[in-house]
Amino acid sequence: MKHIELFGFAGSTYVRTARMVCAEKHVEYQLKPLEFRDESHRALHPFLRMPVMRVGELVLYETLAIATYVDEAFEGPRPMPGNPAGRARALQWVSTCSGYLYPDLVQSLLKGDDPSEDELNAARRDLEIVDLQLREGLFLLGSEAYLCDLFLAPMIAFAQAHPAAPRLFRALDGIMAWRDRIASRNSFSETQA
Repeated sequence: MKHIELFGFAGSTYVRTARMVCAEKHVEYQLKPLEFRDESHRALHPFLRMPVMRVGELVLYETLAIATYVDEAFEGPRPMPGNPAGRARALQWVSTCSGYLYPDLVQSLLKGDDPSEDELNAARRDLEIVDLQLREGLFLLGSEAYLCDLFLAPMIAFAQAHPAAPRLFRALDGIMAWRDRIASRNSFSETQA
């Protein structure tokens, strides 16, 4: 059996996504610390980010690449839809999480307890778009959780722990109901920092 090492901090949203994918697939892994921004980190990831996965001689960085490898290299439930349109929609939401939600929500809140009004407005606008989608189904793509939900879950969990959460999540019933469903999954509870 292939031995997976995931490098990164448990509190990182992207590390948590990689861990959730492993948990959903029932794949064992070992979470290993990084000497953040040290040369040993650069040897694993030239852009000094996380997570990084090592399986034997294979080293991968970028959460989507890691998730794709775990999905295709191991037996177990598939985190992607089985048809081209469904996979494209899942990847669209993965890109939405990485391209909009992470910078507008996570990065702005990582700065501290007092994000600017513009930052809060951008985060709220993004959350309203997600909320509209989640009012249409149990998860982002309907009745089943997929990789896009595993990208979104750590970001929402991080934001909900921030002092600005009451303002950001007010009256977003689609997100709140989805959060309860995703939080009931073993992959979510097993990967809490």
